[in-house]
Amino acid sequence: MYNERLDEPLSDEELKLFTQYLHRFANHDVDIFLSMEVGHPEHPVYVVFGRDYPPVGDASDYRRPFADRRQVTSKSDINDGG
Repeated sequence: MYNERLDEPLSDEELKLFTQYLHRFANHDVDIFLSMEVGHPEHPVYVVFGRDYPPVGDASDYRRPFADRRQVTSKSDINDGG
């Protein structure tokens, strides 16, 4: 896969699509864990996908992209069974 725009940041629309694809990838392609090296070969980024909770550090260290933009559809409480 080659994209001539590799030197450009993602647009807002592309970032939203990337996040949607990432959620699908995590739900359907990550069994227990997956380690990847991505980005420029001279300056790679190492990414680990895992089902351990949390894999490293505290759960509060991780944020869910666009979670602050999500509409609240239910006001159920964990203590009321929902």
